[in-house]
Amino acid sequence: MALTFEILSYVFVFILLCYVILIGTYNISWFKIKTWKSKITEPHTKVTVIVPARNESENISACLKNICSQNYPADLFEIIIVNDSSTDNTAELVNDFIKTNSNYKISFIEHSGNKNSGKKQAITEAIKVAQGDLIITTDADCVMNTKWIASVVEYYETYKPAMIIGPVKFYNEKGFFQKIQSVEFLSLIASGAASVQIGAPIMCNGANLAYERKIFTDVSGYSSPKNYASGDDVFLMHKIKKFTDRKIAFIKCKDAFVETKAQNTFRDFVNQRKRWVSKSVGYTDFATIASAFIVLLLNLFLVISFILTLFFNEFQSIFVIIFVSKFIIDFPILLGALSFAGKIKNLYFFLPLQLIYPLYIIGIGIAGLFGKFEWKNRKY
Repeated sequence: MALTFEILSYVFVFILLCYVILIGTYNISWFKIKTWKSKITEPHTKVTVIVPARNESENISACLKNICSQNYPADLFEIIIVNDSSTDNTAELVNDFIKTNSNYKISFIEHSGNKNSGKKQAITEAIKVAQGDLIITTDADCVMNTKWIASVVEYYETYKPAMIIGPVKFYNEKGFFQKIQSVEFLSLIASGAASVQIGAPIMCNGANLAYERKIFTDVSGYSSPKNYASGDDVFLMHKIKKFTDRKIAFIKCKDAFVETKAQNTFRDFVNQRKRWVSKSVGYTDFATIASAFIVLLLNLFLVISFILTLFFNEFQSIFVIIFVSKFIIDFPILLGALSFAGKIKNLYFFLPLQLIYPLYIIGIGIAGLFGKFEWKNRKY
């Protein structure tokens, strides 16, 4: 037993060390990212905002109103909404909106898409007819402030990156379940931003993503891998990283925030996260795979060490060391992310998240890789 304890202790400590180095690096990188402040400039970049929409009758009108309220020259941006086989009255609402907002250039195209590549194919169809040099994608359930496009374009015209990853947060969170989602989501946004800062981007969010139309064509868009329910954001980022020497950047700017809603029910939350995880089997990027593997192993060992403490007192110290170390190293970047997003009050949910997260990440990881799920009334 003593030998087994010693071997497991070395394994646990090694994984913990890897995790501390990884998250410690992200902590430093997050705070190194310079905050971008919008300036008063005269833009010249033509922009196409693409909004894929499937069964978004509850959200699409608010989203379009927000986009049309931008303080960006109307002659320099267009909106393309792609109806991804909606079965509700999304199409009717979009057509009505276009009729009453004829002073904006808004196009509405239909896409029937296959069940696995609906969103990716919808964006591809939109880019084929896009007139803008800079593509900005968002989701139909998102809202944004009036400086959203201007702040992204100002950043683009200053630094000329091939892709700009924008910040996303939840709004109007109610109750414990939605607020703890908000905390966990912002931890992902901050980690993704930090990975960009060190030149090894691992994640982004299609709800707020900008890239050159030309770069999309140069890397052949979503030509591969394409048979996943998600990945319109990360797969494209990986291709730009792999096949070009162009910069990928994160815009740390409050004006650039896009806001979306937390999931209302546990079932919807699980389906969303299973959808996100399902695309990971298509990853070939080393940094993404390695970071995900380290995070998964650390949380797995945390659970294992806790279970072992129930039977062997020797493992109590191991469990405490892993848990306390994880708590300490996770705290700074999350504090910074919550402050940046104006969600500092949600810091109260950090400890509950630390207690829940190990079981959550293991369960969702397994379910996302091997289980079935439903999203937007499609089964995968």
